[in-house]
Amino acid sequence: MPPVRSTPEAAIARSIRLKRLNSLTAILFGGLPAVILGLVFPGGPERYLAGFVLGVLWANAFEYFYHRSLLHGTVGTLAQHHLEHHAATGNADEADHVNFGESPVWVALLFVINEVVVVAADLLLGFRIAPGMLVAFSVYFVLLEEIHWRVHLDGWLPPGLRSAKIYHLRHHGRPDARFNVFLPLLDRMCGTKAYIGCDRQPGPWRSPCPPLPLAVANGGGGRPRI
Repeated sequence: MPPVRSTPEAAIARSIRLKRLNSLTAILFGGLPAVILGLVFPGGPERYLAGFVLGVLWANAFEYFYHRSLLHGTVGTLAQHHLEHHAATGNADEADHVNFGESPVWVALLFVINEVVVVAADLLLGFRIAPGMLVAFSVYFVLLEEIHWRVHLDGWLPPGLRSAKIYHLRHHGRPDARFNVFLPLLDRMCGTKAYIGCDRQPGPWRSPCPPLPLAVANGGGGRPRI
């Protein structure tokens, strides 16, 4: 018998559950260590605010290099899963491959890897900004997972983030640029905000950029609003 394929509705329900579990994991693994460090090594609001800003920059850079170097630069298991995500974009099985976090265990491991470095450096140097950075990690991941999910499944986005949908889906149209999902700080710094090797106004020495993916051209692929 051929394998039974789940309905799009069931796949969306599963992706919502996974998204919530991933977000709860991010809040737990970022927020709890932040509270403990703040109680044991208090630093004050100014240090926590500085840490939060630095944490956002750290998370943005980690997202960029993880996406560009690991998901698009290797052929391992994670890269294969990401390739499935690209292949499913705009298709009926898109919801099966939409979550940025593979699983809560994967999310927890990402947090542990980053936090070991941040906490060790903070304790060694005595800056006492780690609590703010860990909170920033949690906030950034929750936003990344939520925005990425809504971009692909045509969920509602506030006016200030609607451009993120076009920005990210253009990455799916040509995946050699635009590696940040919604906050292209590292894309700007590394020169990958625009398509590599193409130009919106092609000339004798410039190649044209590809057309927008159908999901962008059709305003999200015609799915019901979520």
